[in-house]
Amino acid sequence: MLAAIERHQPAVIFLAYPNNPTGNLFSATAILEIIKAANGLVVIDEAYAPFADASFINALDHYDNLLVMRTVSKLGLAGLRLGYLIGHPLIIEQLHKIRLPYNINSLTQLSADFALSNKALFDRQTQAICAERAVVLKQLNELPGITAYPSAANFILFRTPKGKATDIFMSIKQQGVLIKNMSAQGGLLSDCLRVTIGKPEENKAFLTALMNAK
Repeated sequence: MLAAIERHQPAVIFLAYPNNPTGNLFSATAILEIIKAANGLVVIDEAYAPFADASFINALDHYDNLLVMRTVSKLGLAGLRLGYLIGHPLIIEQLHKIRLPYNINSLTQLSADFALSNKALFDRQTQAICAERAVVLKQLNELPGITAYPSAANFILFRTPKGKATDIFMSIKQQGVLIKNMSAQGGLLSDCLRVTIGKPEENKAFLTALMNAK
């Protein structure tokens, strides 16, 4: 990344923290090096931050070229379609100039204000999802032929036996459980599937379907 920045001098760099679809957190030290090396803006997408207990929001006061993106979607409010950006006032002022008028309706604003005013409720929900994530990760890695990767998001990426991902995906789907087939993207995602963490009974249904997959 540092070599690419020096060579190309990008105007904007986007980083996902945690990353999607892998669910991992990049090294905070490495990201800080990127922010310092960049002559342009560095935008960190923290859509899954509630599940990671990690953020660069506290670094905003120290780096004028840093912007942090968040969303209320991963708090369980995806239907609001609301995201927000935090950064230096001078940059935000410029972004306001290209923002469409009435781009956020009043009902969405009121709903988001109500939800964020009741943060404790969503914190409990997030903690429950993280606890379930640990259970599912452990059980996935106990299954023969399955390698599940540690995640700081609300999903888990796992690798299936070679050439079996699509068959397993279809078998699980036929049992009434829908996950995401990442294998078609190829490269490092070949043979990989991704499951979103749900309620305990939903996670149990997924694991049962996976064990019964053919």
